[in-house]
Amino acid sequence: MNSTNASSSNNNNNNNNNNNNNNNRKDIQDTLDEPVLDTLLRDLNNVWAKMKQVLMPTGNQNLLKDWDLWGPLILCMTLAIRLSFSAPENQSAMVFTITFIIIWCGAAVITVNSKLLGGKMSFFQSICILGYCIFPLTIVSLITIIIDYFIIDLILVIVAFVWSVYASIGFLTDVRLSQKKTLVIYPIFLFYFIIAWMVIIK
Repeated sequence: MNSTNASSSNNNNNNNNNNNNNNNRKDIQDTLDEPVLDTLLRDLNNVWAKMKQVLMPTGNQNLLKDWDLWGPLILCMTLAIRLSFSAPENQSAMVFTITFIIIWCGAAVITVNSKLLGGKMSFFQSICILGYCIFPLTIVSLITIIIDYFIIDLILVIVAFVWSVYASIGFLTDVRLSQKKTLVIYPIFLFYFIIAWMVIIK
């Protein structure tokens, strides 16, 4: 009797696995068959949803854990182009390169630091979150093209800096690091402070 039940259970498991495999193949096939424009629009919608989540960090905390690097790349490129646009002509390429390196290398260093402290979030999840959280600073950098008053720019940059830090800390919360929060938060604070400083001195 027991052997019959075990055999029946195994058959059910095999059937479930086969159904899951068939569903996965179907999903992959659907993605491969869809027009390029539909794929692009879907990806852009996902990127926009994650950017909105940074502006409202108390919402769906799991949205940014479905990582991608398109959003961070777009934001990094936008910020680098904006800062290079304000630099002297003979320094624009250098400013673009430095901005690009600071954002990606800084995010990588913070991620490695978190992993060394025992964090369990994946490398690319952390890079994704840190990249998306420069969104407030990117917005302010674009606003300063129109509003060119230092005091107003300074206030906007401070608000964006605080927002970026607050959002990233909220998304990167790891219960395993609760006893080491200072060691995790300080590099994040420094990372966004450097970016904010680059925006304000532009």
